[in-house]
Formats: sequence, structure tokens, C-alpha cells
Amino acid sequence: MSDATEPAVATKHVERTEAATHRRRRRSEAREPSLPSGAVRSVVAAAAVLETLAAAEAPMRLTEIARALGAAKARIHRHLTTLRHLGLVEQERSSECYRLGRKLLHLGQAAAEQFDLRRLAEPYMARLRDLSHQTVVLSVPAQGEAMVSAVMESSNLVTISVRRGAHLPAHASAQGRIILAFAPPEAQRRALSRKLAALTPRTITAPAALRQRLAAIREELYELAPGETLLGITTLAAPLLDREEMLVGTIAIVGTDQYIPAPVDARQLGLVRACAAAISARLGSTAYQRLALPLLAEFALP
Repeated sequence: MSDATEPAVATKHVERTEAATHRRRRRSEAREPSLPSGAVRSVVAAAAVLETLAAAEAPMRLTEIARALGAAKARIHRHLTTLRHLGLVEQERSSECYRLGRKLLHLGQAAAEQFDLRRLAEPYMARLRDLSHQTVVLSVPAQGEAMVSAVMESSNLVTISVRRGAHLPAHASAQGRIILAFAPPEAQRRALSRKLAALTPRTITAPAALRQRLAAIREELYELAPGETLLGITTLAAPLLDREEMLVGTIAIVGTDQYIPAPVDARQLGLVRACAAAISARLGSTAYQRLALPLLAEFALP
């Protein structure tokens, strides 16, 4: 090849490289949700990085984060560098993996003080307990499982007691499956790819069956778990959603299978979903409206 043709070849190579980069950028942007006017894409991308790390069960490598988000490694590395500088992300020296930073703990505590789901839900929980005559449990997402945040026990002669702070398994509880149903796809994949323990003979452990249940939860906005965590105990739960249709928690009734039967009792389901719909509406959600549920005056609280 002559010296005269080398600049032309180099120019074509640069043009092809730039075109390929432009195509990758357009594909990446196409995967991102449409944004309102004035929104900053880099902030959205940085938030997606944090959400990916939050959903992970262990620190993640740069390649894993980029693959989960379908973005270029160089782009994700820039976001990680900035987040690390701000203290929102930390990098392990030994493995070079990334995890959420300690600064997020302080932000989370401040957010919890400003938004108290338990205080908002308590009057609705009391109403559901009195109408259903069963123990009512409020749970929130925590490390891929459901953590019990508040409990209102029934006044029955024999009542079910649930410990605050207890973690309920994602695959073997109604609350856990709801949280898994609204988790990111990558978090669902990881949860269903590991060996799932059968806590009782009724625990669902087949990934295919669980995937069907997760799809049904998102469609029907409830889940029933009869004897899956403990034989003889049944839980009926519904999701609590905010204005972005993001899951913030679950509301459930818990009792013996004598009083919470399977298949689901229509009246009990109506009460649990009406309670969840009322709390979700206070959070700005309209998700339950598509179910055309009858409005229950009992949950029309001030």
C-alpha cells in the first residue's frame, strides 16, 4: 500500500469507528425510558447504576454492571467514578468490585424520617384487622426479601404473632413473592437461579412455577401463600405502590388455614386489596384502578 493511500484508509477507519460508536449510543438511548422535558440523562443513568447495585446480593464488577444495564463499560465507568467521588459508591481494593457507599445509609435514614410508611399505614391496618379478624402485617423490601415493619395482632382467642424485623423468604412467602415480582429482571434472575429451600412440603421451589406466580402478582395485585413458610399458616398479601408504580411495601393478613382458606376467599381478598389500594392512593398510585375494584367506605379514612 502506498503512502498516498494510507491517510484515506485511516480516515475510513475513523469514520467506521465513529459510526459504530454512534449506533451503540443510539441503541443505549433507545433502551432508556422516555424522559420529561428538562431531565438530565446522566443523572438517570447514575441512578440506574445505584439501583443495580442495590438489587445485587454482592458487590459487582464493572463488566457485570454494564451488562445488566446494557451500556458501554466506558460510560458506566465514568458514572462509577463520579459516584465514588461523592461517596455514594465504594470500590473494594482486593476485588475491584463496586458496592453502595456508606453515605447512602445516612441518606436512607433521612428519607425514612421524612417518609414513615408505618405511620401512614397504621390506621388502615387497624381497619383491616377489625374487618378481617386476622393479624395484619406491614412489610418492606430489604435485601431481596420482605422485612416485617409493623404488626397488628387480632383479638382472637388464638392469634398469630409475627416478629418485627423478621425477614420473610422471597420465594416462600406471599410478601416475599410480591417484592420479587416488582424487582428488576436481573434481581429476579439471580433469586431464581440459586437453589431454593423447601421450608414445608407446600413450598414452591420450581423456577418456572415461580415465574408464573410473579407474572400473576403483577397482573392481579395479590398473592396467597398457604402453608409455604409454616404448615397450617396462610398469608394473603397485596402490594403497596407509589406514584411511579414502584413497590414500597406489602400489606397482609396472617392466620391459620382454618380462617384464611385456599383457594382465596373473595371477601378477604376484597378487604386486603381495598386496604392496599387506599394506602397506595395516599402515595399517589392509580395502579388498583385498572382492576375496577368496588370502593369500600371502611377504608375512606381522612
